[in-house]
Amino acid sequence: MYPGRATCEHAPVRRPEGRAWLYTAFVIALWAVILPGLLTRDGGGRFSLEWRSWPLVVAGAILLVGGTALVFYPARRLADAGAGLMGTRPGPTLVTDGVYGRVRNPVDIGATAIACTSWIALETELLWVVPAAALLHYTVGIGLYEDRRLLEAFGDEFTAYRRRVHKWIPGR
Repeated sequence: MYPGRATCEHAPVRRPEGRAWLYTAFVIALWAVILPGLLTRDGGGRFSLEWRSWPLVVAGAILLVGGTALVFYPARRLADAGAGLMGTRPGPTLVTDGVYGRVRNPVDIGATAIACTSWIALETELLWVVPAAALLHYTVGIGLYEDRRLLEAFGDEFTAYRRRVHKWIPGR
């Protein structure tokens, strides 16, 4: 047994808060740094930042903070319940309390908000691709697969939850 780790039947598990912070850092790095960085080039192919007006930069920063909270706190709740954060492995229980009682995919909403930050704050023509890619990833890509996995794991409980709580719009 390692100090600071709990165990489950599959493998040692880090503390939920640490797992949530690592996942949140990954989401920020992917959607706000790496993908925008690949698209932020000048005519010579060099990395180049051109900021928009300060109100848009501030709006992007506020969205980044809000998106980070929307990723971290729900991810921590999932980690507390034993769910996998870097994939679609459901935990032993279906999480339907807290923010999950108002919206089914708060982490996806937060990640998509984070993906919008560079598009809002930076003056680059192609940055609209990043939030579009996030939206496609979370709705069509992993979203459909995740719903299928939750239906397999929780059956009627997930079906009732899905009827009661909207995937992207809070408070249905």
